[in-house]
Amino acid sequence: MSTNGWIGLIIIALVVVLLLIGLVWALRRRGAVKRQEEAAHIRERVTEKQPVVEQRAVVAEQTEAEARRAAADADAKAAEAERLGNRAENQRVAADRSRAELNEDVARANKLDPSVRDGNSVGRTDPSDPDAGLPPRR
Repeated sequence: MSTNGWIGLIIIALVVVLLLIGLVWALRRRGAVKRQEEAAHIRERVTEKQPVVEQRAVVAEQTEAEARRAAADADAKAAEAERLGNRAENQRVAADRSRAELNEDVARANKLDPSVRDGNSVGRTDPSDPDAGLPPRR
């Protein structure tokens, strides 16, 4: 092969290599452009959906606030119920104590009354009856 043949062969090889490099570059560039377009499309969808997501977050925060208020109300109601239960129990104890004192008074009166025989008076004398020994109601 002559020098011109070698030079031609080298030039052809360089052209082929340059064409391959150009082809690879073009394909990569085309892929990069395609990825950029896809990224832009995704960003556009995100921008469109963002207000809906933000609204959902606001609704969730409002619902959480309502839940906290309801829990606080429930706690307050439970505390009120406990307080009322304690008060009712104290009133029940006082009423039972008063009833017992009245029954003791009736029993003492029955003992003192000569018209009562064997612990029985003419009227109602059941010691468990809070009205025992009292005149009938009108």
